[in-house]
Amino acid sequence: MSQIEVAQIIEQIKQEIEVDASGKAKASLRATARLAGVSDKAIGKALESANLEPSKLAVMLMEQGFDSANLNLWRTDGIPDIAIAIILEYYAFEAGRYCNPQARLVCRSFNTIGIRAWIQEKLGWTKPQTQQPEQPPAPALPPVEQRLQTLVESMKTLADLTGGKLNPYIEQHFKDFAANLLAEHNRQALCATSEKWMGVVNFAEIELGKKVPLHGSHYRGHLGTWVRTFYPHLSDRQENRLVNGTQQSVYIYACHDSAIAKGLTKAIEEFFAHPNPTAALRQAGAFTNKKSMRLVKK
Repeated sequence: MSQIEVAQIIEQIKQEIEVDASGKAKASLRATARLAGVSDKAIGKALESANLEPSKLAVMLMEQGFDSANLNLWRTDGIPDIAIAIILEYYAFEAGRYCNPQARLVCRSFNTIGIRAWIQEKLGWTKPQTQQPEQPPAPALPPVEQRLQTLVESMKTLADLTGGKLNPYIEQHFKDFAANLLAEHNRQALCATSEKWMGVVNFAEIELGKKVPLHGSHYRGHLGTWVRTFYPHLSDRQENRLVNGTQQSVYIYACHDSAIAKGLTKAIEEFFAHPNPTAALRQAGAFTNKKSMRLVKK
């Protein structure tokens, strides 16, 4: 018997083989007999023997966890794919003089992928598409005026707790952050323009929600130097702004430009991901350049 003949048998019994939504397959007793190359009476008799004196085939099935009740039901309800594999193996190698080449050919056909996958392939079954879970909405910052109100209330609470004796760095940080929020609020109130110019620290804290420390290797001064050193193409525009209580020239960036915003985001993420940005900046000569500029001014 050839593979072509097996394909013809499959076509003839296709209506008696089914696959459920989970991919499990089963076939009628008659269809299983046709696959195994034996009569349906032979398989039916073997299944029926489970109640009295189990045949060798019935024993093989029960050794795989099936009981006599299962075997009796199969005669009318259909035989599951795992049991079909055992029946085919029996008539291919274990049935003595009842072994036949068709059962061996079918066994060889599904041995590499399994009877279930083999039946699924023959019937053209594909796994149903599962509905993709809905992605949660991206978190968004509250409106500027709400953040400003929260900041003011926090400052009042902290002042009450400390008796008005705030750490100078903390106080300056609150002032800088409040000034940035006011500037953002005023910018949004100007309907005539859609431009958004921000310092890199403002962008990191307001747009990306990052906490930029006042000191340490990842402090705000090093963040600005990092962007100017490794991403100088992002801006050459400067403005005088209040920094730590004094007016200083600060680089500002056109954050309304998606390319600039993308570049700033990349630079900031790299800065915070670097284990030692101070060393990287020193190696790039960033601090040497700043020192030379100070000497020239003198």
